[in-house]
Amino acid sequence: MGGGQREGHRDKLTLLYTLLHIGKCTEEQLVRFNDAFSLMEEFQLYVSLGELKDAQMVREEKCIEGRLLTVTDEGKKSLEMFEGDVWPSAKIQVDIHAEKWRRKNRDEQQMPADWVHTDAGYVVTLRLLETGNEIFNLTLTAADDQQAVAFCRRWPVQASYIYRTIMEKLGEGKNDK
Repeated sequence: MGGGQREGHRDKLTLLYTLLHIGKCTEEQLVRFNDAFSLMEEFQLYVSLGELKDAQMVREEKCIEGRLLTVTDEGKKSLEMFEGDVWPSAKIQVDIHAEKWRRKNRDEQQMPADWVHTDAGYVVTLRLLETGNEIFNLTLTAADDQQAVAFCRRWPVQASYIYRTIMEKLGEGKNDK
């Protein structure tokens, strides 16, 4: 196996190892993890991920939380056979940070936030999911794209407080007389 092929092989195994340890995540979450710890060049990540999908070692599942990447049984078997070929520096980073990122990814998936620019302005949609079901949805308009991004960024931190406050103000949990 030539040097470039061997590196591609190691990159794919590194991606399988990463996905297996950080759990189901969106492509964006995987890219952010990769960037945070410099596991591989971003272009190579996309190439390797595409090849893993084509080989049915990684599957993308559509669910209420978005399109989540997961390692298939075939991918797990391949990783078991060749785990020694995973980039050692990447393996260390994944082992150290996987649990924290798994929690962070889960929180983001349970509290999705996004925005779009429409003729009416910047429409922000903030959602709260519980066991795969949407329990809260708040849509608002932002003054500009910076404010829309700020709302989305703050949502995971403020979601439970906002949800609790609105439910209290609407009378949830109180005996209406």
